[in-house]
Order: sequence, then structure tokens, then C-alpha cells
Amino acid sequence: MDNCQISVNTFNTLADNYAQKYFALSTYDGCYRIFCSQLSKKGGSVLDVACGPGNVANFLVRERPDLEVTGIDLAPRMIQLAKTLVPTANFLAHDCRHLSTLSRVYDGIVYAFGLNYLNQQDTEQVFDSIPNVLALNGTFYLSVMLGSAEQSGIQTSSSGNQVYIYYRPRQEIERLVRNAGLELIYLEEFSSPSNAPTATIDLVLIARRIK
Repeated sequence: MDNCQISVNTFNTLADNYAQKYFALSTYDGCYRIFCSQLSKKGGSVLDVACGPGNVANFLVRERPDLEVTGIDLAPRMIQLAKTLVPTANFLAHDCRHLSTLSRVYDGIVYAFGLNYLNQQDTEQVFDSIPNVLALNGTFYLSVMLGSAEQSGIQTSSSGNQVYIYYRPRQEIERLVRNAGLELIYLEEFSSPSNAPTATIDLVLIARRIK
């Protein structure tokens, strides 16, 4: 079993608890609002990658009801919850490591805190796929937990559930974004929410595809 699947299994098991804890979280609403403001196309489409129970999608459809929002996640229970909690968006089980197989181009992509569960090879693959799924001049949103590579590894909760988290420094994240043909338009660091299991520094960036 790969490390990503270990994390997916845990998120699937704890999906209901995760939704109760984070669905109404407003910490990043200001950043989501900036992302929405960059989507000038009326009735545009947005892909919410690693959507979880639909917390980001819920903000998007409230802020911009004209948008067509599609969320993908590998955890079946997360998809079930998202369909119930955000009935005006579309959700399907899909592996973010294979974005190109969606055979669709979107005006915007949101990837909120999913990258920390991918190894370097899978991460490079995701960013290599961005030009295939994000329209030229489309808007990209990314949030990640920052850290050094040495901090990466299995984290085990008191109940025995495990996730494998990969940490990367800010410079590495910016390199990935630029190499994908994206131009940074917003970048900010935050302290993690008070209810997060581990205190981290979180990076939020918004970029535009320029090539």
C-alpha cells in the first residue's frame, strides 16, 4: 500500500469527524474570495481537487452561484458527505494524481491541503498535468502546510489512525508552481487553525496560468 492510500483510508474512516471539525471553518474565506474575484468569466468552471466533505466547494457556490463546481476525492465517504452538504456542486471519486484523465479543462482549480499527502513523484505528476486541465489565463489556488522534508513521515493519532504527511519549504512550492507555467498573483502565510491536530505554518497562493 502506498503512503497516499494510507492517508486516504484514514480520511475515509474519519470523514464525518473531519466534516464536523472543518466544514464551517472560515479561516481561509478571505483567500477563497480573492480566488473567486480572479474568475472573471461568468458561468465559469472550477475543479476542487481533494475536496473532502465539500467545505471549499460550499464557499464557492455561495460566493459565486454562477460557477459550475466539480469536486474530486479518493475517499468514498468524503464524496458521499460532499454530495449531501453541497447539493448544487458535482462530486466524483477520482485520483488527483491522474487529473489528465478527467478529459476536461477548467477555468479555475482549487487544491486545498491535499498536496501534503503526495510524495515527490506524484507531486511532480500533478503539476505536470495542470496545463492539461487548467485553461490559459485560468486561476489556480493552492494551500499547503510548510516544513522541511526531514519532518515528513507517518503521524499516528491516539486512536491509532495514520496519515503520511510530506512537508516542503516555501521555495519548493513556488518552484513547482512556476514550472507549471503559472504566475503568482497572491501569496500569504498563516498560522494553522487552533483546532488543527499539529501546529504548522500554512501557505496560500493564487496564480494564473500564463503558458
